[in-house]
Amino acid sequence: MDEISRRISALYAQLNQESKNRFVEDLFTISKTQKQERCWCGSDKYFSDCHYEKQLRRKITEAEIRTNISHIMDDMEYCCASFDSQHCGTFIKGAHTIQRGRVLASMAKDGQIGTFYRNTHGFEDTKSIQTGIKRKASIFYGFCDYHDTELFKNIEISEFIASPENCWASSYRAICHEYYQKNSAKKAVQWQKGNCDSGYAVYEQLMLQENLALLERDINKGFDDISRIKSEFEGLKISNQFNQFTSYIIQLDSALDIAVCGTMSPYYDINAQKMQNLGNPNISFEHFFISTVTLQGQAAYVISYLNHDTIIGKYLDDVFSRDHQFIIDWLSKSIFAYSENTFFRLDWWFGIDTKTQQAIYDLAMDENYTRPFAVDDLVSKSLNGRIQNIIVL
Repeated sequence: MDEISRRISALYAQLNQESKNRFVEDLFTISKTQKQERCWCGSDKYFSDCHYEKQLRRKITEAEIRTNISHIMDDMEYCCASFDSQHCGTFIKGAHTIQRGRVLASMAKDGQIGTFYRNTHGFEDTKSIQTGIKRKASIFYGFCDYHDTELFKNIEISEFIASPENCWASSYRAICHEYYQKNSAKKAVQWQKGNCDSGYAVYEQLMLQENLALLERDINKGFDDISRIKSEFEGLKISNQFNQFTSYIIQLDSALDIAVCGTMSPYYDINAQKMQNLGNPNISFEHFFISTVTLQGQAAYVISYLNHDTIIGKYLDDVFSRDHQFIIDWLSKSIFAYSENTFFRLDWWFGIDTKTQQAIYDLAMDENYTRPFAVDDLVSKSLNGRIQNIIVL
């Protein structure tokens, strides 16, 4: 039994009796599907062109699945700055979500930094967590040459200055990266639905398709939510209303050990009370945006949110009402818990004990949006930096 079949068996074992009865009924319906009818999987293809005798086809290996998904995620090229499309440049750049010069280069050792690669086997050696800062680290193809330069010149060309305009630029890059990733994920799950169940028994195909349908629902929801945020954030730029979002700039007293660029939408507050995903699919999930900069030569993190997103506003108010030790504990743990676009200094990583390494890795691999986690010093205890100043704009 391969890994996918084992996962399917585990999923089936978790079903209650009512779900198992429904599953058997669905299998009976599938067995009666005629070749000229629409396929049971919802693809809108004829059964003969879709799942008919799909169990007899060659299984696609997990390596092939990872490779194809990776190509889908990396091969999309378009400019996210659609609000200013009339100025789009002639080619799409491999844009860094995190500054290469002031941030990534300051963390690198022999041109390498650490990151976690999401796959079914985790990491086994140094090569599995390190990447080069020039060609791979934090790159995405989501801006044209004009907008990659024009929108971010004030934070790329010169030292970061704490201003609403610069916080907008730093946060917008994080928002666009999330938008790009969610858009790519939509295409990736479509590919999985069409290919990943080849060679499996019909009951396994059904289980896979049902789980992929749930994944697709969640991805589409996430894309709709980040699209809403992106559009609103662009509106602030157009109208020059930078007072419609709030930013916290956390300045540390040392150089960077960890860098991040992304958006975060936790379901639980720091008291383990659920604050989002309360059952109404028509309510958008609120996000905050986090990016890494250097301020006066030291590490700094910009955390922003739209003012009318009051759930996230109250959440961050609670966080920043605490002492500096709590805030650095929360910040460093949240980076690994909520963001995949995270990079770290290799000297820091290999300087911590293997038990802590495993705990941080497990945190990064877990689905932390769906459950609360305790704020502690798991990550912060090994960091060089402590909070020197917090600026609120």
